[in-house]
Amino acid sequence: MSILFPKLNKPRQWDYRPIYYDPEKEARKEKLAKLQAERRQQEGGKSEPQSDYVPQLHRGSFREARDLNARVNDRARKGSKTAFWIALLVMLVLAFYVIL
Repeated sequence: MSILFPKLNKPRQWDYRPIYYDPEKEARKEKLAKLQAERRQQEGGKSEPQSDYVPQLHRGSFREARDLNARVNDRARKGSKTAFWIALLVMLVLAFYVIL
């Protein structure tokens, strides 16, 4: 029965949710931001909000990561070189054997 009527998957449906501009919401956000800024100025004089963000990147962090990865890759690289030289030696021995 499945040969005559194969199962066909439904096509993907468009899942778009439009974003509407709400001027009242924007006005509330601006008013709240102004009030918070005024409160910060009255309390401590700081105009910048305090954030918990701590940057993880620092000068030389990419180099440190590269060096850590290089140690791991050195073993693989050494194994590849060894395999290459062994294969080359075997091919040369076979070539001289065939010639002589």
